[in-house]
Amino acid sequence: MFKNKKILVLMLCMMLAISAFACAKTEEAPADTATAPEQKTEEPKTEEPKTEEPKTEEPKTEESKEEPKEEAKVEMATEYPVSIEENIDGSDFTFTFDKSPERVMSMSQATTEIFLALGLKDKMVGTAFLEEEIYPPLKADYDSVKVVAEKWPSFEEFMAVNPDFATGWGVPFTKRAIPAQQIVDKGIAIYVPSAMTNPDADLYTMFDDFLKIGQIFDNQEFCQNYVDEQKAKLEGILANLKDKEPKRVFLYDSEGDQPFTVFKGYTTSLMELVGAHNVMSDVGSEKTWGTTSWEVVVKANPQYIIVIDYGVSIRNTDDFDAKVEKIKSNPMLADVDAVKNDNFIRVKLSEITPGVRSVDSLERLSETIHAE
Repeated sequence: MFKNKKILVLMLCMMLAISAFACAKTEEAPADTATAPEQKTEEPKTEEPKTEEPKTEEPKTEESKEEPKEEAKVEMATEYPVSIEENIDGSDFTFTFDKSPERVMSMSQATTEIFLALGLKDKMVGTAFLEEEIYPPLKADYDSVKVVAEKWPSFEEFMAVNPDFATGWGVPFTKRAIPAQQIVDKGIAIYVPSAMTNPDADLYTMFDDFLKIGQIFDNQEFCQNYVDEQKAKLEGILANLKDKEPKRVFLYDSEGDQPFTVFKGYTTSLMELVGAHNVMSDVGSEKTWGTTSWEVVVKANPQYIIVIDYGVSIRNTDDFDAKVEKIKSNPMLADVDAVKNDNFIRVKLSEITPGVRSVDSLERLSETIHAE
């Protein structure tokens, strides 16, 4: 019996041990389940790249920035029809373009250089009346265009190149060459830049003419860039003239019984930009070009005399030299400041009249007049 009790106690101890072991297992289980929420709280960290997703869409914002550029290009395209009004040879004309003209005949060197500078070489079928050497930067393009006549062409020569657009100073479209009406009757438009007809024209009038040509020929972006470049260069020239005192100048073209000069208009306003005050603008004349007297010049006492050289070659100074000698030999002018100080400046007519040389000529004039 004692043995039976001993066995019973042993069995009871074993049961208690097993029960204790089972309880220990159940207490460890909650510790395992407690780690699961911690892993879940770390899951948002793995999604942090999602907060950077908008950065991947930056190219879209760049595309949107480029869209206005594309729209600007569209805006620079000409919307036809385009109309211009001209008064030529005493008659008023209105020309309307439904598309860009394709065959341009230039009747003056100035307009030839303008159209070449504005990138319209391929539209030109002929040129005429070369008065001096072509502007060097345009020489190669000029050589690729047909020269129809050394002076003004006959009507037959003009029509032989089959133009649909003619341009030049106003004179070629008078009875001195081919009357405007005769050309218009053939369905050909004529364009004379405003800077060549407006007595109050200035350099900015010429810039507007460039932009008008760009509109007519659907070449607006090129012409706008060209004008912007010219304006930027002009600003640089003017910036160097701050605090410079204006100088009195007289422009001498030629002489018959009296000296031929300029009073108002494009040339005077051009020189005024660089502090070259035209003394003839003070005499009250409403003319642009005309004659004056040496008595008026003496009274005005110019500090510089600008002499227009009509020599065909830029290297040949015979015309300039002869004019300077004539002025110096005139005893009436001996006490004029320009003569006493030998202040004579040589220019070509194309440098001081409407055209593409104006800004470059201003740079040279300003450096010479304000050299001190």
